[in-house]
Amino acid sequence: MADLGPLFLCAPRHLGDGVMALPALSALAAAGGPVRIACPAWGEVLYRDLPGDRAGPRAEARPEETAVLFPPSFRSAWLARRARRRIGLTTNGRGLLLTDGLEPGSGHRRDDYAALALRLGLQVEEPPRFRATPAEREAFGGLPVHVGLNPVSRSGPTVEWPFYAELAAHLREPVRVYAGPGEEAAAAARVPGVEPLAGLDLGSLAGALARCRVLVSNDTGVAHFAAACGTRVVVIHGSTTALRTGPAGSKAVEGPDLPCRPCYRKRCPHPGVPCLSGILPERVWEALR
Repeated sequence: MADLGPLFLCAPRHLGDGVMALPALSALAAAGGPVRIACPAWGEVLYRDLPGDRAGPRAEARPEETAVLFPPSFRSAWLARRARRRIGLTTNGRGLLLTDGLEPGSGHRRDDYAALALRLGLQVEEPPRFRATPAEREAFGGLPVHVGLNPVSRSGPTVEWPFYAELAAHLREPVRVYAGPGEEAAAAARVPGVEPLAGLDLGSLAGALARCRVLVSNDTGVAHFAAACGTRVVVIHGSTTALRTGPAGSKAVEGPDLPCRPCYRKRCPHPGVPCLSGILPERVWEALR
């Protein structure tokens, strides 16, 4: 393989996309010369096994670098404008800022990320993988084996299934609720009586998930991370669809066949978010069984 030279890898800004991009980022980081990965703070853990230096999400590419842009935003292309080569999807009107513009595909988002690596001659086919360290697993050794519930999403009501409490009432084994930083109150309200495992960094989350027999989740970053950790995952898709953003290896429970789904919108114009409220607890229970 030809020397790829210095690489500037602009990682996704959201955890779920960061996990989906992990195989492509791994291949690029291993194949390039000097590598810099621009990523949010959680990338320090998620990409800890990748070679190269880390930079903040607002870092700019250098003139000698080849920039591979995983976020679809105009801003990421602008931050890479000085790079000698700029590879990314032609989204959000940024095509003129790219030397290698790729049209987004109609398949899974992982395929779009793999296509970025393929432009530099790297074939990426494996699913995302993340391993907890022995210390991270040991820290949660006293946590009972449990069914995990992940009821809150930063994307809001168009992603949040409303029946987690009803599902929890059917479960006969220990239940634990997972919540991100600042989501404790919302998670406790979704599943009353179950104290959330909240605010864990990714390493600690991986340790806790090692004790999770199966996770029931909205289509969120935690679901993707859990699947990468090897946890069995049941994902509830309302405004989203597994064909586009489902975690690798997960079991999908899709919303009703409405003409408006999947929409990937942050707000629903229809009362009650019917793509989610139409998924009864019995369907998720059957998926768990």
